[in-house]
This record gives sequence, C-alpha cells and structure tokens, in this order.
Amino acid sequence: MKKSYLAVRAFVIAANIASPLAIYPAAAATPPADGLPKPSISKALDALLLPVNKAVVKKFKLAKGEHGVLVLSVKPGGVADKQGIKPGDVLSEVHGHKVHKPVDVDVAVRRDLKAGHSDVALSLERGGAVVAVAAVITMESYNEAVSVTEVSSWESDTSDASFSYSEYVSEESETIESSYESEESVVEEAMTQEESATDEESSADEADDSDDSADDGDGDDGDGGSDEE
Repeated sequence: MKKSYLAVRAFVIAANIASPLAIYPAAAATPPADGLPKPSISKALDALLLPVNKAVVKKFKLAKGEHGVLVLSVKPGGVADKQGIKPGDVLSEVHGHKVHKPVDVDVAVRRDLKAGHSDVALSLERGGAVVAVAAVITMESYNEAVSVTEVSSWESDTSDASFSYSEYVSEESETIESSYESEESVVEEAMTQEESATDEESSADEADDSDDSADDGDGDDGDGGSDEE
C-alpha cells in the first residue's frame, strides 16, 4: 500500500510540473502572418485591397518606396475587372490625390458620385510602369452588395508561390467581413468631417472678406469728407 501511495503521489507531482511546460510553448508558437496589414473590400472597385507597407513590399516584391494600396484580388465581372485593373496592381492616386489605405479610394469615389460625377481618374503602378485608368463608376455599381463568402474565389495574383491567397482570406475572413459591414459608415463619417472642414474654411473666408469690405468702406468715408471740404 505504501509503495502504491508513493507511486501515485509521484505521478501527480510530475503531472503538475509538466503541464505548464506543455501549454506555454504551444501558445507562443503562433507568430503573426508575415506582418501583413488587414485587407478591406473596396465597394467602389469590387476588389480586395491591402495597404502597402514594408511587409507588403517585401512579400509581393514591389518596388522600394512604392505607396498606395495593393489590389490583392478582383471580383470577376466587377468594376475593377471591367476597367482593366488587375491583381498585383498598386493603386496610388485617385484624381491626383494620394491614397494610403483602402477606405481612401471609396471616400474619393463616393465624393465624386455625390457631386454627380461618374468619371474617375485612377493612377496605378504595374510592373514598374505607371498606368492611367479612366474608370466609369456609377452609384448603382457602388451600392451593389458583395458576397463576402465569395471573396476567396476572386481572381488573385498567383505569381508568388509562397503566398496562398485562399489561405490568407480564410485567416482574415472575420476582419474582411467586419470591415465590409462598417465600411459605409466609415466613408460617411470621413465625408462629414471633410464637409465640416470645408464649411469652416468658407466661413473663415467670408469673415475675412467682410473685414476687408469694412476697411474699404471706412477709407471711402474719410475720402468723401475731404472732398466736401
């Protein structure tokens, strides 16, 4: 009995010592996915876009110093596909304004659509060359819903064998879905902030004009008095 008790006691002690060692290394063995930023669906382009950072430049072998958003994939028959925008392109400007993140593209396009303009000038880099795209984007195509579950089947850039697009989309599926659901509110908020800033600038300009007019008026009255004398 004594030997059995000692054997059981030794087993319990060994299990308590070993269990933390078995848990912590497994948890620490999951590094981030190559440091890639979070992707987002562009409502304007029907494309999955990725902000360009150092990790993206290295992973997708982009030119050093390249900026903008990488077109990771395009929806077959979608806006980008119809306008000749291809996976692997780096979209750098919309109407001459630089873009740094996916939502910048949709804000710029949505602003034009609100003003009644459907012609959108895009500047992108493809294989080291700058390509100008004169796209036509309508409010109807902008508002057309995208099936998030089909994003994994979109046309993607397969030039890098070390990158699995389908696996990446699977890993980032929750991020893609949540960003798509909140994208419209983010765009509207950005536009509201822009309009508020524009209104403030207009008010400031009007105030300056009023001050200038008042100064001119005072000068005229003084001159008039001198003439009468």
